[in-house]
Amino acid sequence: MKRRGMSRVALAAALLGGMASGLSACAPHHRAAPVASPPPVAATGAAAPVLVNDPSAPADTPLCGHAAREANAIGATIHPDITPERSSCAANACFDPQTGTYIGADGNRHVCR
Repeated sequence: MKRRGMSRVALAAALLGGMASGLSACAPHHRAAPVASPPPVAATGAAAPVLVNDPSAPADTPLCGHAAREANAIGATIHPDITPERSSCAANACFDPQTGTYIGADGNRHVCR
């Protein structure tokens, strides 16, 4: 029994010694030198475009039905500060203060800018 226990210890020591010698044979890792990147260049092109709203549909457009008018009235009570006097968006046809959209002259919803 003593011999069997000794052989297991010798085997474990040989395995660990072999693994350690294998690790020492690995090549050392080298870190790559950082590459200097050029500083950011400011845009010298044309100025940023100015966003304008698309033309609105007439205020009495049939595209803004009864349900939409009620929803917009509820939105107006939630956002009382959005009025035609303060915001040109509120003057557009069927303006929805909840989504910030209105019905344009082409009949589609547009985001008010």
